[in-house]
Amino acid sequence: MIHASHCINSNVINSNTIEMNMSHKSVVSILILTLFSCTFIQPGNTARILAIETFAGKSHWNFMSAVLRALTDNGHNVTVFTPFVEGNRVNYTEIDMSSMFKMKIAMDVVEMRQLFNDQFTPASFMLKLGRHSCDVLTKNDQLNDILANKLETDFDAIIFEPGIISGCLTYLGVNSTLPVIHTSPVPINTYTERITYGDVHNPATVSTMLFKSAVPKTFVQRLTNTLVFLYISTIIRFQEFLLQVIESKPYDLSIVTPPSLVFTNTHFISDKARPTPSNVVSVGGIHLKPPKKIPQDILDFIEDSPNGVILFTFGSTIAVNSLPRNIVTAFKEAIAQLPQRVLLKYEGEMEDKPKNVMTKKWLPQRDILLHKNVKLFVSHGGISGLYEAVDAGVPVLGFPLFGDQHRNIDNLVESGMAISMELFSVTRDTFLKNVLDLVNNDKYMHNAKVASKIFKDRPMSQEKSVVYWTEYVIRHKGAQHLKSQALNLTWYQYFLLDVIALIVLFIFIAVLLVLKCLKFICKMYTKMYSSHTKLKSN
Repeated sequence: MIHASHCINSNVINSNTIEMNMSHKSVVSILILTLFSCTFIQPGNTARILAIETFAGKSHWNFMSAVLRALTDNGHNVTVFTPFVEGNRVNYTEIDMSSMFKMKIAMDVVEMRQLFNDQFTPASFMLKLGRHSCDVLTKNDQLNDILANKLETDFDAIIFEPGIISGCLTYLGVNSTLPVIHTSPVPINTYTERITYGDVHNPATVSTMLFKSAVPKTFVQRLTNTLVFLYISTIIRFQEFLLQVIESKPYDLSIVTPPSLVFTNTHFISDKARPTPSNVVSVGGIHLKPPKKIPQDILDFIEDSPNGVILFTFGSTIAVNSLPRNIVTAFKEAIAQLPQRVLLKYEGEMEDKPKNVMTKKWLPQRDILLHKNVKLFVSHGGISGLYEAVDAGVPVLGFPLFGDQHRNIDNLVESGMAISMELFSVTRDTFLKNVLDLVNNDKYMHNAKVASKIFKDRPMSQEKSVVYWTEYVIRHKGAQHLKSQALNLTWYQYFLLDVIALIVLFIFIAVLLVLKCLKFICKMYTKMYSSHTKLKSN
């Protein structure tokens, strides 16, 4: 990119080589000319981007906002519709949507677990949630005005989160020649891949979004993963078709616009390597910020612990105090026996709180994990928190609850830096045993440090990747050459059903011909044998 400030700096440096006797008037003239030329260059290199956060989940916004900050920090102008208001800044304008979305924070863990108890119920729930987001956005007059009248003239690209199950949100990029960029806050979007990326992952090697293992290893796992993928894919498409017929909405008439670019919150450590189209860019951990000073009371608690500290939090989505009493009691009894101190995110006052525990309604998770005294991170498996643990090189004890969390935790188990447990069957003894194992067995800390090195070893930073590829698709008018050719095929062509049908037809014809030939030969042989028998008898 070329910015006026860069041009000025380079020319000011060059001006130092100008002879000292050069007149002040000449220097001023050169600077004015430089300013004019750089001002002329800058508009062609500064993009105007419309961004839309479509889901009121804090972890989703953390990823989106980090992508947007990378762009604004590099001189691009962003206008964003968001339910999470942080305040305007240079190159960044917010449009508040908080009154239109219901925030997904501090939810009851028992209710969430019941909803996500299997792989089938949550798919229908997320489908309805996606369509609810579409309903909310279509009621925003300011957004509708921009999409209908100002998108092409006032912006150079559009960025939004397309949803996990439903494809209805793709209407946001319809009828536009601008590059469409998706942000995916979860590592994998199994059930929207076909309509957005074009290619579908092989269920024999890649676990679906709601699968509980990092990869399907055994025959039973491959079979289950494949059947779940086929069943949920079929049900989701059928349910969405019914909703489009019974509760038809304006966005249902839109033709899906495949994105020019997709930024995914993934990395080799948190998700096993798999084939992806050229326009899918992994920027996992982009939300990680430089550490800040830890509040003094928390810092004193950490540094006054000779045996180290354990950080225990289930993130912003789940309220720990909503856990059943028996589980909370098991945690407290086990923690009381630990030589380490425990920092626990807990809403409200805890009864019979162990002496080695500090509770807070909010904890600066990122900053705490980077402290050398932190020995273990107890987490629900949200991908943002796990990236913080991986970046800091801290072992993890995971209690996955729903969504992609089982896959996230199991990937770290595969990396040798984590242990996964079932929350609703935890006991004092099992929890205590696993904590002590993770803290005292050096292999977990060693593997966490190895994972951290791999995580940080990249050809360029996540922020630079976002800026480079965004500018790339804008320069190349949507970069159609990056999109998978699978997007040009129908579903039966993509899965080679027409080719398979033709091969089966040829095999059928060949078998039929062989059978006909055999029948003819058999008939001729029978006739000849019959004639020969008659001649012999005569």
